[in-house]
Amino acid sequence: MPLVTVNMTLSDIIKKYPDTKELFLSNGLSADSMNDAFLSALTLERFMSLRSLNPELFMQIINAAAEACSGQQILYTTEIPPMRADFLGYVVCPFKHLYKEKLEDVLTEHYKKTGDKLISFVPMGCGGPDPYEYIWEAENIDELPDVIASVGFGAFYREQFKKKFLETGMFTSVQPQPVPEPFRSAGLEDPKKIYTVYSISAYVMLIDHKKLGDLPVPKTWLDLTDPMYKDNVIIGGNEDEVNEVLLMHLWKDGGDEALKRFAPNVKAAWHASQMAKAAGSSMKIGAAIYVLPWFFASTCPNAPHAEVYFPEDGALASPMYMLVKTDKRERMKPVIEFKTGKMLGDVSAKSLFPSLNPDAEKVLPEGVKLKWFDWDFIHSTDMKELSEELNKKFMSYHKNKNVLNETSEVIPLSRPEKGFKKAVLMKD
Repeated sequence: MPLVTVNMTLSDIIKKYPDTKELFLSNGLSADSMNDAFLSALTLERFMSLRSLNPELFMQIINAAAEACSGQQILYTTEIPPMRADFLGYVVCPFKHLYKEKLEDVLTEHYKKTGDKLISFVPMGCGGPDPYEYIWEAENIDELPDVIASVGFGAFYREQFKKKFLETGMFTSVQPQPVPEPFRSAGLEDPKKIYTVYSISAYVMLIDHKKLGDLPVPKTWLDLTDPMYKDNVIIGGNEDEVNEVLLMHLWKDGGDEALKRFAPNVKAAWHASQMAKAAGSSMKIGAAIYVLPWFFASTCPNAPHAEVYFPEDGALASPMYMLVKTDKRERMKPVIEFKTGKMLGDVSAKSLFPSLNPDAEKVLPEGVKLKWFDWDFIHSTDMKELSEELNKKFMSYHKNKNVLNETSEVIPLSRPEKGFKKAVLMKD
């Protein structure tokens, strides 16, 4: 049964579904008429007749608007679902809105066919408070979404979470096959069949040749620790935290000594969009070498002075991955197929986040390698704790510098507040 019927008054509709107000205003309802006496006397049927609206089409539109602001909606993006989410989907910012639209289409089509609502939460902000920040602390698997998608090496790589839920067979990989190159050679498929890596964020160097001068382009990531690059590298982050993938790889390849040697070379920590604007420009601020995701590096407008560079040992691969409950694979099949399928794979690849779907568009340049932590290291390490420890070490080595000392335009990366986990309610 539709949420809105033709016999309802505009007053009842707007009170119950506030988001419909803008729809009425955009279809001819005067702002001067927005008083309860007038709205209570006007039915939806009469309004459509007065405005010569197509009743069939307008009823579809207004019911969609009503569903979006009611407890009946399927996809939540700004508010916490009033029940446990079936799917929790973090995604990188550059294609988040397109991702949300396509997921919504999939969920709606599934609901129309089956009547089964796969309640989903896709946080739309880039930074800021996260209501699911501490969901990894759940005591019971029933508290967790049936499918979790996330990015990087965050809380779902914590030792506590892995021992409680991942090493017990409760989650299983749904990796598309065959895994294409260069992902196969890099070893991105989890041999324990727990994590499903569906795309990656590839970290590259963006070289400002004007500022590099006579210095050589680094051949490998560890070359960034050479003293000749003192004050000539800008990395992602802020005054509290810097890019953990880069730090972990430098530490894995060269230990604490690599971090000590790298710290004096870091001139500043910026948001990636700021790096893309500065590289190769005539701005006095900036450095010769920037480390950032390929997507942002590709947006740099200052060619030929700035060059996207893939080091010889490969682009740093940060995972976009899923965790799927073993006993929920069949019910969550629409979400799984969306996440691992060609459609999202192509969207991801075109945004320069290469996809592991074997049929998705191939965007990595020929011969480019990927630098990946081997899975033995990942499974035996609390990756989140390691990143926090290495950040502390790096900051202590870098303590005499202010990593935001050059510009006020750097975008701050807000930290989430605690205390939201218990607001995630269980389904009846």
